[in-house]
Amino acid sequence: MKAYLFLFSLVFGNSMIGRTQVVNIENKRIYDDTAGWSGSLDAGFSAIQNNKLFYSANFRPKVQYKSRKHYYLLLSDLVYTGGKGQVYANSGMSHFRYAYRLFNSPWKWESYAQVQYNQLLNQKVRSLVGTGIRWKFLDTNNIRCFVGTSTFYEYEELQSDGVINEDLRWSNYLSWFIESKKGFSFTAATYAQPLWTDLNDIRVAGQYTLGFHILKRLDIRMEYNFFYDSRPPIGVRKMVFSSSAGFRVRLGE
Repeated sequence: MKAYLFLFSLVFGNSMIGRTQVVNIENKRIYDDTAGWSGSLDAGFSAIQNNKLFYSANFRPKVQYKSRKHYYLLLSDLVYTGGKGQVYANSGMSHFRYAYRLFNSPWKWESYAQVQYNQLLNQKVRSLVGTGIRWKFLDTNNIRCFVGTSTFYEYEELQSDGVINEDLRWSNYLSWFIESKKGFSFTAATYAQPLWTDLNDIRVAGQYTLGFHILKRLDIRMEYNFFYDSRPPIGVRKMVFSSSAGFRVRLGE
């Protein structure tokens, strides 16, 4: 078993990336060859007292079931950060996904539903339901690559002015997971979601993570995230991004 000590974490850019509407489900799947149930529960709370009291809490449960034919995924992500009279983050999301393997092939038919809210996005509630196809076009010992396309209906209600948006979007993604025996890893996912009725109204998001060994027990990890909305709500930027870099020392095996 490995024990990890995180010695350093350097964060660049803008934490506004947490405001994105495109949720990267690819990095939330559990990629292993084990059938049956698996999952995790992450939760945390912190408080800082300076001139004012600030506190932060998060809750992230995840449950997955996988067999040769069927795949189920249920997860949530709740985040709140604020203090007296101030809110810096207030968002929540729950997602359910089911996939069925077609004819023992690398193709799967997927259906999904999601509900979320995000105060910083001026989003009172957003819900969606969709279905489409997923293809694992490369699968080796070290590399897995996926592409998917689907259509989803979304309902969104903005909190400040009560505006309601109802749209039909086309969702497309490309993702890959590369991990070598020498300690190099590169994972990525890119999403593009235009409106069916106006392909110029598009949301694009990406998450890219690079990791590698630099010494026998020293690893480095870098990550870049971005989100682009061609027609965002009033007061919200079209493009937001974040980047981070850090390293860790492995204390034992």
